Amino acid sequence: MYIIALTALMYITSVRYTADMTALKKEHQEKIADVRNALADAIERARYYDETTVMTSRGKRVAVLVGMDFYERALEALGEERVLVPKLPASD
Repeated sequence: MYIIALTALMYITSVRYTADMTALKKEHQEKIADVRNALADAIERARYYDETTVMTSRGKRVAVLVGMDFYERALEALGEERVLVPKLPASD
């Protein structure tokens, strides 16, 4: 019993916050048309650099592109689950 508690205490004291954990995240704001024209760039920022892209329409913020890690953590924090919608068969 004491060994388990001591091991947990050692783990807790060994984990330290770093600047990366508390650093401000970058957020880009672009028109939907601009994101559409440079979609690969917006995906790269979200996927590799953990940067969000907020899309605007007529000056209003309407949607956001985030990385998968952020999305999954947000769902978990909110206690929500999503169901994958099956693809519809292609019409001839």
